Amino acid sequence: MLKITRSCHLARLLSVCLLLMLLLACESRDGYIGTYRAEADKLPKQTEMIMELKANGDGAWKMGDEEIPFTWYVKSGELRINTKGGGVIVGSTAANAIQIILPGTGPLRFKKIH
Repeated sequence: MLKITRSCHLARLLSVCLLLMLLLACESRDGYIGTYRAEADKLPKQTEMIMELKANGDGAWKMGDEEIPFTWYVKSGELRINTKGGGVIVGSTAANAIQIILPGTGPLRFKKIH
């Protein structure tokens, strides 16, 4: 009877450890969801660049009449954008803003507007 009790305690302990590991591995998207506007000196004055991050992991770049879809997720506290061409763009976050370095454009800061 003593062996069964120890086995049950060990199984419970392992279950709790596994649950804790799963919770820590999954990062919440909630703080990222929303619409952001680029604040960059390199963009032409009449051009507005918008980035939208949806709750389901879909997103879109909007610039003028163009809209480019992408998917996104959070890993190690960073925003990861999967482009249609297979590339990954990494963004860092700070107080209602996301900083992304785009190839050929340089750093862009997106401020949350919604």
